[in-house]
Amino acid sequence: MSFYLTIDQGNSEAKIALWEGTELMDFRMEPSLTPAKVAAFAGERTIDGAIYCSVAREDVVIMRHLRHNTRKAMRLNPDTPIPIRVAYRTPSTLGADRVAAAVGAWSDFKGRPILVVDAGTAVTCDYVDPDGVYQGGNIAPGISMQLRALHEFTARLPLVPFPEDMPRLCTSLMGRDTREAIALGVVQSVLAQIDYYRKRLPEGTVTVLGGGCGHHLASVCDFEATVDEHLVSKGLNRILLYNSTLSTK
Repeated sequence: MSFYLTIDQGNSEAKIALWEGTELMDFRMEPSLTPAKVAAFAGERTIDGAIYCSVAREDVVIMRHLRHNTRKAMRLNPDTPIPIRVAYRTPSTLGADRVAAAVGAWSDFKGRPILVVDAGTAVTCDYVDPDGVYQGGNIAPGISMQLRALHEFTARLPLVPFPEDMPRLCTSLMGRDTREAIALGVVQSVLAQIDYYRKRLPEGTVTVLGGGCGHHLASVCDFEATVDEHLVSKGLNRILLYNSTLSTK
């Protein structure tokens, strides 16, 4: 029985997941990650491998803990071997979370063209072709960021909370008051963005929605999409397993 630990350090919180092979055993979101919390999450299990990725700077304390308490610890960086090929012109600037999400989607839909949408603080739309080549993608503000920007960069627009009940909100095409107009405008802009890309990619492209807002968007989109809230964590685990296989050859 082999256990693996993945840590995705985002802008606002860390997502920590425990895997037995490719099966997700446990998952937790931590606003502030510490070695003690990582140790408590792992419990008495022997961790065969751990991988850490961050959209910000590396947490050296967490990495030190992983190196001292797991059999193999690694940080996802541009030099890390991964099971897909990256055709990005500047791989050193490509977010590790985008790479991991692409690998996670590819692990489920090998041989298919894939639109990988990670909807969190930002919305990233990336394309992996049928040959497993990451061809690039685009970045836009996420829902909460747009809501905050409309409030902070205008004189009178209110700060509207994240619309948790999107199906109810989207029964209307147009907002009937200012708060509804803001919420609808933001949600529909993100949906339209995703639909724009999927219509211009090859026929048969699979749309995979990940990130904290993925399941919310899936509840109101009018096109077929697969939701995987653990997309980045899954990709990190597949990268870790891929490197474990390389080390045994």
